Amino acid sequence: MNVKTLENLWTAFVAGERDFTGISLVGADLNHWSLARVDFWGADFSGANLAQANFRRANLKEAQFKNAILAGADLRWADLREASLTEADLSDARLEGALYNAQTCFPQGFSPEQARMWQLAPGAALATKDLRDRDLGGTDLSGADLSGTLLVNSQLFGAVFRNANLLSALLGDSDLRYADLRRATLMLADLHGANLRRADLTQANLIGANLRGCDLSETNLNGALYSDTTQFSRGFEVPDTLYHLAPGASLWGADLSGARLTGVDLSGANLAGANLMHADLWGACLANADLSGANLLGTNLLGTDLSGANLSQTNLMQAIIDLPGDMAAMVSFNGQPA
Repeated sequence: MNVKTLENLWTAFVAGERDFTGISLVGADLNHWSLARVDFWGADFSGANLAQANFRRANLKEAQFKNAILAGADLRWADLREASLTEADLSDARLEGALYNAQTCFPQGFSPEQARMWQLAPGAALATKDLRDRDLGGTDLSGADLSGTLLVNSQLFGAVFRNANLLSALLGDSDLRYADLRRATLMLADLHGANLRRADLTQANLIGANLRGCDLSETNLNGALYSDTTQFSRGFEVPDTLYHLAPGASLWGADLSGARLTGVDLSGANLAGANLMHADLWGACLANADLSGANLLGTNLLGTDLSGANLSQTNLMQAIIDLPGDMAAMVSFNGQPA
């Protein structure tokens, strides 16, 4: 370890510097140092003594920790994506909420799940997690459960949230430029002030979402769902390419497959020939709606009000349904009587 390098680190740190990207601290003695929120992207800590060091919320992406001593270190909420921790001593280290991905290398036998770390990957379970003020640009979180997740003021440039569940997520003031939000559930999400310039929200669910103050210039909203409770910026003209979900709405032939439509009031709506395959209509109101020829294959209809609905030639194969006996007798399943 170059003593001058360590001295320079200390001098710059005391002066307020927090960006030490790529620094070499091989064999350094940082025992008990407090380095919370410091940017050590790509730093080399090989063989360093980091026992009891505080790296809370530090950026340790692609950092090297081979043979480093991290016993008792505080790594809570640190970013360890692509970091190499092979042969590191992690005894008694605190890693709750630390971020990792498939490229993070751990010591043999170490379990990130038992350490309560958070994996950033497609399909990840991140509901209600605190990811605010993070740089997650380009991260693939397609199909992930991010319901109720705190993503305020996060850098999400080009991130992939395709088919992700962002129900009630908090995304205010986040950078979502070029983000892939196709078919994402943003129902009741708060995106106030977010930058969605050139983001792709094709068929995204915006029911009840707060989009006030959002930059929607060049944003692809084709087929996105909205309701009377969706809040757009003052003066924003909703394109005709969006689906307005409301009582009496005209949704003939609409593609609503896989959509989360729990509790939505579509009474009297025209849904003839609509694709509702695998949609979630739990507790929704479809009273007097026209569902003739609609595809409800595998749709969740538990608690759905279908009184007076036109179900002629409606495909209800594999649908989860609790129709009254007298109505069930009138329903056709893929063209065949129930």
